[in-house]
Amino acid sequence: MYKNLMLSFALAGCSVAFSVPTMAGLEQLDDGQLHQVEAQAGADISLKLTLNHTADAMFDTSVCPPDQLQYCRLGISLNNRYHDDSLDTIDPTTGVRTASTTGRKEWLVFKGIQGTINIQKIMLDGADVAFTNGASTTVKAAIQLGFDEKLPIQIRNFGFQSLSLERDDGSNEQGPGYLHTAQYTAADGAFDANNPLTGSARERGFIGMNVHGNLAIGGNIKIFGCDGHARC
Repeated sequence: MYKNLMLSFALAGCSVAFSVPTMAGLEQLDDGQLHQVEAQAGADISLKLTLNHTADAMFDTSVCPPDQLQYCRLGISLNNRYHDDSLDTIDPTTGVRTASTTGRKEWLVFKGIQGTINIQKIMLDGADVAFTNGASTTVKAAIQLGFDEKLPIQIRNFGFQSLSLERDDGSNEQGPGYLHTAQYTAADGAFDANNPLTGSARERGFIGMNVHGNLAIGGNIKIFGCDGHARC
């Protein structure tokens, strides 16, 4: 599992690619031809996302040890967001802003990010969507996603421990703000000085979030292409 999410999400795993020479002619099908296609039944899909968690959905201190909590974060920096943009240049024709080297980036940092989301069942199938306009009826082929309220989406300790605004120590991401390690001390209060999840002081921030429960969804969602219709 990767514990360091800073600027982009990465999916790690193993992949095996097979290359088989084939000759196939692909032809475009209209709605009438699609309706004539016969296929097998749909598929039931289950998905589970686990981030910085143990098997029992608790914060994993072996992945995020107390002395390396700065690597268990999500940092977001907006384009052209600096503490000093007075020396930036703007192209008079295109309006494109070029940042100066004097600016230090500012970050929105979610510290101690964690969570487990278990989608127990998504039913993938095909369906038709019919539109009536006066005397005419238009039928569209659609992808249908169904949910079973008896198998709710399980959300376990999903969130972050603190949120803060950070700034780089220098230009060009010297001393990046998303890796600042400031923590509370005993002088700040017993609550802030002790985080039972990590056995160390809490990381500085102004808000935290934790979601734990079940989300029951019933019904289905149809996804289809729509063109030349009043609803589009």
